[in-house]
Amino acid sequence: MDASSVNHARPRNAILFQLLPEEFAALARNLVPVDLPVGKRLSEPNEPIEYVYFLNSGLVSTDALSGQGEQVEVGVTGREGFTGLAALFGQPQLSQSVVVQSAGEGLRIAASLLRAEFLKAGFLQKIIHAFAYLQLAQITQSVLCNRLHEVEARLARWLLTSADRTESDQLQITQEYMAQMLGVQRSTVTVAAGELQRDGLIGYSRGRLRIADRAGLAARACACYGIVNAVYERILKRGENSELVYALT
Repeated sequence: MDASSVNHARPRNAILFQLLPEEFAALARNLVPVDLPVGKRLSEPNEPIEYVYFLNSGLVSTDALSGQGEQVEVGVTGREGFTGLAALFGQPQLSQSVVVQSAGEGLRIAASLLRAEFLKAGFLQKIIHAFAYLQLAQITQSVLCNRLHEVEARLARWLLTSADRTESDQLQITQEYMAQMLGVQRSTVTVAAGELQRDGLIGYSRGRLRIADRAGLAARACACYGIVNAVYERILKRGENSELVYALT
């Protein structure tokens, strides 16, 4: 997508796609197309959130960090949303790290400009509140999941969630990164992924993972996947042309 096309066609991002024409026009002139390669850091811990990134494709991970540099993923975002939510609520920085987990592309806008439109209390604010609720549901359930559930069940949930947000059963991911996101040793992930692969639920080779049996993998995932997925299915709907739209009352 080049800069000129932003003003003539709605992006695939669910929020931008659904905005009222006048709201989209107010943002469009300041939206800058950007590539989102794997590993690109969109927000650093305790640093000002200068830009917000709306995803058209790909996957972004929000990771909680310890004082010793350990990390665990607490949430992911696909084209249903954007990064830098805290900036819209008057909090200019996060304690978490935000990094691209799966390559894609999107649109960048200065956080201050988006906040100004958000504070006008129009439809944009309403749809962002719905997105914030999705994030809250996901992150709070992750707290319970990371504390109580076994690695294999958490891995199955994580793979399904990533596939849902990227809308693809093909993931480019290393076992080292999976271990970081789950907060466990790489050897632990190797054993858990090996079990799933031997049972024909996933295929994994050279950093490429394929979900071969979605129903079987869902059966091995902890209940957290179903709980959060039910929230997403209630709020996000599929339109006639496969676009994502928020079901707002």
